[in-house]
Amino acid sequence: MHLICKRSAIVLACAFVAITFRANTAFAQRDTTAQNVTLPADGKLIDDKPIGQGWTNMLDAQKLNLQPEYWKIANGTLHGDCNDPSQNHYSYSKRIYSDFEANILVKISGDDDANSGVFLRVHPDNFDKAAGYRIDMGKGYWGSLSEEGRAGMLQRYPGRAASRLVKANEYNHYYIKARGHHIEAWLNGVKTIDSDYEGAFLDGNIGFQLARGPKHTTVDIKDFYVRELNL
Repeated sequence: MHLICKRSAIVLACAFVAITFRANTAFAQRDTTAQNVTLPADGKLIDDKPIGQGWTNMLDAQKLNLQPEYWKIANGTLHGDCNDPSQNHYSYSKRIYSDFEANILVKISGDDDANSGVFLRVHPDNFDKAAGYRIDMGKGYWGSLSEEGRAGMLQRYPGRAASRLVKANEYNHYYIKARGHHIEAWLNGVKTIDSDYEGAFLDGNIGFQLARGPKHTTVDIKDFYVRELNL
């Protein structure tokens, strides 16, 4: 009898620990796997332009640092093309931003495993290395948040869910909001990122990546609007 009671106590204790772990995990990282369109008004576009005042169009060679052999601005579109297995190739804002929101229309093409990302608050050493937040673009990674060069993956959005959101070889919309350590992002109207990771930079440049590796990546950005937020 005492043995049965002891085993029952162990089972109950394990169940309590499991429930507590799930609760703590849910509290630390919000579930963003729902497919409901919850896009805020500030993320809505009319004729590919954000509504409201205060938005800055970043698609201007005077506003960006870039390598002209990999990135070009033509007809209002930033075009990146890379087939380099040894290095990344970034383009990023000349200005440093802390709290802001951004509307981005981006198309990624090339090989099946082409990979890129929107980079927030990055601290670039050069055009190959830039540590900071990365909102991913690419098969199996769309809608995810990682920290390049530091913590790695922070919030992974399920690939199957992302495949239902992403329009292949077409423009996809990211609305991003960064306020303090709170990072939110909507992919084609659906929230995929809601993170409060406190180990990341609180300011930095904003830009895009052509990821290195044995793959050909092509990126086109026809909307890149940024608006600073006041605390």
